[in-house]
Amino acid sequence: MAGRRPEPAPGRRPGPSARAGARRTPSRRPSSAARRERPELLAAPGQVGLAVAATAAAVAGLIAVTREGQVYWVSVPVGLAAATLCRTARASAVAAALIVAAALAVAHADCPRPPATWVALIVPLASAAVLQYVRTRLERDRDGLRDFALTDPLTRVANRRALLAAAEHEIARHRRAERPFAVVMIDLDGFKQVNDRYGHAAGDDLLREVAAALAHAMRGQDTVARFGGDEFCVLAPDTDADGTGPLCARVSAAIRGVTAGMQHVRGSVGAAVYPEDGADPAALIDVADARLLEAKRILYRERERPARRAA
Repeated sequence: MAGRRPEPAPGRRPGPSARAGARRTPSRRPSSAARRERPELLAAPGQVGLAVAATAAAVAGLIAVTREGQVYWVSVPVGLAAATLCRTARASAVAAALIVAAALAVAHADCPRPPATWVALIVPLASAAVLQYVRTRLERDRDGLRDFALTDPLTRVANRRALLAAAEHEIARHRRAERPFAVVMIDLDGFKQVNDRYGHAAGDDLLREVAAALAHAMRGQDTVARFGGDEFCVLAPDTDADGTGPLCARVSAAIRGVTAGMQHVRGSVGAAVYPEDGADPAALIDVADARLLEAKRILYRERERPARRAA
């Protein structure tokens, strides 16, 4: 049936030690929640090329009109400014070189006292190198800050902020395509007992293993996030109501693989589907959370029945 989630490729699941050591960065989306390319100031590469050519012609024309060799130095800051319009280091170097070369050629052809060639080349080259170094550092720092802001520090999956941003993006994308997607809320039943009996370090290890197991079980396009405490959430694009059953089964199986041997620890899940259950992230999460609570009530009733029979 159209919209069903494809099963993952068959293969052996990693053992507990591999899961404990696994690290997964938050799933990225081509939007505000996603990995963002550095934006260009102009709309298209062709427009950048036209702007660079026009700038080179303007600087060369200024030198030809004034016939002053010192006017050549205007090309250096202008060339560096043009380089910032480009998104790659190679394009930036080409843009700056075209402007500087045009200016230097006109200065030597038309000016009685042109600048020394070696100085005229070293200054813009050194300036371009400094510009590229600073830009690279700023981009690396920006990416690091974004990862810090969108990643749960304990489990290394997406945090709540990244999840909500990804949900906003998926709503916009699926609204245009008129396609559904699913949100699954997950809660670890009995997690408090792990903390009380074995300590918070053991609880942290369990959270890390659960996050790694969920990330391994989901598709690459899915977002696995820690919602808070012992709650996780999975955002699954292109998944309809019929696909939530296999999805929840896969989530539960991933958690059982981690909690095997822990008698009182298991996961409860609840799912919601866009747009049937809500048209915004808060509504979808509320519906999924309500179904999660209902699953917990069913679990508790099942646990109470053997105790009542024994009594």
